[in-house]
Amino acid sequence: MAASKEKGSKTYTAPLSLSERKALRRQSERPPRMLRDLQIQLDRFRVWSKITWHRGRVLATTGDSWKSHDAPEYLADPEVFYRGERKIPVVTTSPVRRRIAGAEAIRFTFPTLHKMPIPETNTAHGRFYGVRGRPDAPVVLISHGWAHRMLRTIEHLYVRPFVKAGFAVAFVSHPMHLERTPRGSYSGELVVSADVVLTVDAFRQGVIDLIGAADWLRSRGHKQVGVLGYSLGGYLAGIMAAVRGDWSFVVIGGAGHSPVSPILDTPLGTNVREDLALCGMGDRASLQRAWTIISPGAFRPKVPKERILLVAGLYDQIMLPRSVRRLWNVWERPDLHWLRRSHYTLLVLNGGLLSHAIPFMRDRSGVPER
Repeated sequence: MAASKEKGSKTYTAPLSLSERKALRRQSERPPRMLRDLQIQLDRFRVWSKITWHRGRVLATTGDSWKSHDAPEYLADPEVFYRGERKIPVVTTSPVRRRIAGAEAIRFTFPTLHKMPIPETNTAHGRFYGVRGRPDAPVVLISHGWAHRMLRTIEHLYVRPFVKAGFAVAFVSHPMHLERTPRGSYSGELVVSADVVLTVDAFRQGVIDLIGAADWLRSRGHKQVGVLGYSLGGYLAGIMAAVRGDWSFVVIGGAGHSPVSPILDTPLGTNVREDLALCGMGDRASLQRAWTIISPGAFRPKVPKERILLVAGLYDQIMLPRSVRRLWNVWERPDLHWLRRSHYTLLVLNGGLLSHAIPFMRDRSGVPER
């Protein structure tokens, strides 16, 4: 039955049908259009600035070199491809002066467990932030986003809230980022490019070194280790879930089924698309095949889906919602929280990723609310 409503009143003169109630609920929950548009414009501005002022160097794929990592045994079990040296890394630690309330921090380094032909990236650099007075605190292993330039950003946005919530935090710089940045390039510049083999090698090194850091932490007595990955790091976290099943939790924010999507389907990939076309890798079929091994949606997770949480932005202009849905379906529909956020507001503003991640992690690891 149709309902009538006087202006300014909340009393309806006739009962609402189920469909009308749902429509009213959706309308009442809809944020102001201006707020949505501002978030979308923020994503677009950030993308424009990256492709305009941070245009990476022109790289190319040589012939069929990418077929070296297209072996059936790798696709059948990604653990074979991401095995590395399969040992606990030899870690060197040193104290850190920078203070974070409630935390005791150390710096650690170790020789990479998967060497690349770029010397600067073959030493893994990380930080560990233990919870003061709680040596048994569960550890969140952070898999960070693309092109971070300062560790302080990650500490402010992620480390401090996790420590405050009762979690220890470990962080490893991704290949060719931060301390691992090759001379003459900016942080993250060479990670995703038209050299599809280099891209795969970077993902491979990143996953292997993160898993190596987790093994080192477990050898030090940390029984519960989970992973949180966001943006670029969400892809690595997804692969880690397909390689190992012993994570206490896996939280992926602002990432979908494959890095093919942001490169071919969004403005962020404009420059890389141009370079791919020049070397004959610009068609979707070729790129999908070359990057299948770094696509979480190509595999089934070994982690039970009850320990997996996906958090995504409805307005995301970089990690498109359809790519997130595809991963969600392939992974047999674990928990998925949609937020009315764009890519950047999902990751950096209050009420975004961490407001959903922390309660989920607490529940899965038994950390009481502070």
